[in-house]
Amino acid sequence: MIKGQEKRGKPITTPKLFSGKVGKDPTFFLENLIIDAEANGWDETDLFEIIRGFLKDDAREWYINHRYRLQH
Repeated sequence: MIKGQEKRGKPITTPKLFSGKVGKDPTFFLENLIIDAEANGWDETDLFEIIRGFLKDDAREWYINHRYRLQH
């Protein structure tokens, strides 16, 4: 269980996955992620913890390679 999960509860809406592949729009993904976060009552801290679960393929690999720089 990730930190704060018990206060978040079951999500009302589930964000779509983002692959980062050519032709996939990161802005569209982020805008929709923010809408889903607001609907689920997630704050910025929650969102930073949660976003990694919705990345796959190239986007997930990028996150894995940069996560320590993103956290500091």
